[in-house]
Amino acid sequence: MPEAPSAPPSRVAPRLLAAAGLLALIGGYVDLWRGGVSLAATLLVLGYCVLLPAALWLGRPAAAAGGERPPYRAAAFVTVAVFALYAATLAPTTAMWDASEYIAVARTLGLPHPPGNPLFVLLAHVAGLVPLPVAYAVRINLLAAAASAASAGLWFLCAHRALRTLVPARVPRLASAAAGTVAGATAFSVWNQSVVNEKVYTVSLLGLALTSWLVLRWLDAQDAGDERRADRLLLLSVWIAGLGYAVHPAGFLAGPAVAVAVLMRRPATLLRWRLLLAGGGLLVGALTLFAVEPIRSAHRPAINEGYPTACEDGRPRLDCTLSAETARRLSDNVRRIQYGGHAVAERKAPLAAQVGMLWMYFEWQWLRDAEGRAPAAQRALALVFLGVALYGLAALARRDRRAWWYLAPLAATLTLALVFYLNFAYAFSQAPELGDAVRREVRDRDYFFVWTFSAWGVFVALGLGALWSRLARARGRRRRRCSRSRSCPRSRTSERRPDAARPSPPTGRATCSRRSSRTASSSPRATTTPSRSGTRSRSRGCAAT
Repeated sequence: MPEAPSAPPSRVAPRLLAAAGLLALIGGYVDLWRGGVSLAATLLVLGYCVLLPAALWLGRPAAAAGGERPPYRAAAFVTVAVFALYAATLAPTTAMWDASEYIAVARTLGLPHPPGNPLFVLLAHVAGLVPLPVAYAVRINLLAAAASAASAGLWFLCAHRALRTLVPARVPRLASAAAGTVAGATAFSVWNQSVVNEKVYTVSLLGLALTSWLVLRWLDAQDAGDERRADRLLLLSVWIAGLGYAVHPAGFLAGPAVAVAVLMRRPATLLRWRLLLAGGGLLVGALTLFAVEPIRSAHRPAINEGYPTACEDGRPRLDCTLSAETARRLSDNVRRIQYGGHAVAERKAPLAAQVGMLWMYFEWQWLRDAEGRAPAAQRALALVFLGVALYGLAALARRDRRAWWYLAPLAATLTLALVFYLNFAYAFSQAPELGDAVRREVRDRDYFFVWTFSAWGVFVALGLGALWSRLARARGRRRRRCSRSRSCPRSRTSERRPDAARPSPPTGRATCSRRSSRTASSSPRATTTPSRSGTRSRSRGCAAT
């Protein structure tokens, strides 16, 4: 009997990876239930962050329009360069505010303050297991640096892809993308969070950058007519967003922009119920990471803030873990009820003041003038970065509306929408003349806009590329006018006129004849030398032809 035909490799490999990922998750949760720490964290990270995403990604990559491949080698170089910068300026130990809490939580696999950040705790614990010859705090700081540097590499890919229609030439496009990426990576708040793990924001930033890159690749797959690949990329972006939410609620920041891009590029996607069910299932599957909190909390680790479990005897049991009380406590922990929730409708400050707070933080990014010595220069530089980015988005709207429908809503989400949602009171350093007459935050919250300032590098890259193209077109028009009118002054780099258009210099024979006639009577050195055509007169210092 002939053997049954095997499934194509492109289908076998994803299935094997998915099966391995599910086994890793099962093993991780079983070990976590028994009180395991390192093995449980490793298996859960392997399943959630490596095997299952690889199963969705695996397949023939979608090529960009025109067959051009993404510059992954250049992106890797950018990542390494940015990481080297962060590593050279890395904090040698812990720092103020939440840094020590998160480092201690990573060591003990505990629960930090709400919402608990379960995926970050798992990742940080695994990073702490890496046998580097540095202190444990430095290993966690290196995790922040690595996550932020990887984000820079992904933003570079996003910028290069978005510049495709603005800058057709490869070298200027790479240069513009690199310059914008460096601007985002060296912004004050981004750099500050990337050299010490004071918060979870750099890992969350990595999820946002990866989601953005997947959405732009989804556009390429749609342009190539590869619907199967496009669906996989879209589903993978949903999975990454769910994982990002388990790091920080900012994991959903890309959601509005993704929705707009899908609606404007392929609205029929919203009617494909099987794809929607698959996306919903993946989102729920990624959010199962929050099950780590009640299980681990029941074991009473040294740091157990929020206490999201109803199990009180020091070990998890099914009856109390699956109880309504555990569900309520976990929900309160994720929604940060102990901080009063998040009442957006009740404004803590006028919206104009909140936008002014964002602008104050924006002014800090590329010239941090903490002592107020150069406020004019600080503001002027911020206006330059703002203007270049807005010019780039406007140029992209004219040349590539499909990419614009993602990047423009993303810019709006990371600025005005984020300000409205966060609903901060007056910043600690804002409007000092008002003193205590207004409600203020306990410290400056510029780190809540790390996503904004890092992604701003993509918009700056668009502006630089658009300006480059405009200058190149202006130079080309000038050259064409010059070639028609021949009225432009000559320069070293200008094209020389044909030889026929230039006056011919005197020939060597005529010069020699005149010089010979003047010197023949007085120069005893004049001689005649034979040649094949007869004899020719030559005097010293005369160039014969």
